[in-house]
Amino acid sequence: MYVAELELLKVDVFTEELFTGNPAAVVFDADLLDEVQMQGISFEAGSPETAFVLRSKKADLRLRFFSPFAEEQLSGHATVGAIWCLAERRAFGTATGGRQRLETAAGILPFSIESSADGPRRVWMTQKRPMFAREGDVKEVASALGIGVESLFHDEFPISRVSTGLPCLIVPVRSIDIIGKMEPKRDELTLLAKELDVAGFEIFTWGVLNQDSTVHSRFFMPFPGVHEDPASGLPAGALGAYLVENEFISREKFESIIVEQGHWMGRPSKIHVKVEKKGSAIYKVEVGGSARISLRGRVSVP
Repeated sequence: MYVAELELLKVDVFTEELFTGNPAAVVFDADLLDEVQMQGISFEAGSPETAFVLRSKKADLRLRFFSPFAEEQLSGHATVGAIWCLAERRAFGTATGGRQRLETAAGILPFSIESSADGPRRVWMTQKRPMFAREGDVKEVASALGIGVESLFHDEFPISRVSTGLPCLIVPVRSIDIIGKMEPKRDELTLLAKELDVAGFEIFTWGVLNQDSTVHSRFFMPFPGVHEDPASGLPAGALGAYLVENEFISREKFESIIVEQGHWMGRPSKIHVKVEKKGSAIYKVEVGGSARISLRGRVSVP
């Protein structure tokens, strides 16, 4: 016997092409589901993250996020994917640029939608104000990433712990060849993540594959089942904040940062980042992108 049959979409996020970007699942009208049911649906859906859309008394909508293994406080790409799917349904009307508010376990976050006559063009989510700390033993970081210390670009660009909602270790390397050949040591990476209290490692280089990109990145995670992400919204926000905080890019580019990612996984992605700074302080970080719905179906809930 089934108590519910709910609509489920799969969506490729931070891309304009199907079967690229980072996949997520979205389940609508999930208010009557409990945590056990949400966890089961997420496992069956098989996506890195599943976003469950619920009503909110505090904001315009509420999202809960589950990986196949546990509930997560926040997922950048699943947020963008869920809002994109809702925007395609005209859930927020047809106006463009209007600010909405999203309730998550990590707090209330603003978001906005760029629209055209054909539908959504880009979804933007506002992240938390960044926090910075320089840390990470160079030898330990290099060893965990499976590269030599000479491959790091740490003299010019410091290794830093940055959070805009998810603490990440920002690690610069010298070339795109190095970043493409990296094979992290999972056990060392997991231990280092615990030691530094980070959710993952945002590796970047200035060499890019697409002319309009600012940097190329890979994001490695010490999570069961998933060890690399093809597109990472929260880490991209942290990386953008790092570039602006240290003035590694010119001021006129603060609001047009493009992070390319996912090429080594066969799922190229494009993540847009806007950082606003007044004087010496960053007061807003936004991450945006497009998405494409790849599958529409219904899930039966026991």
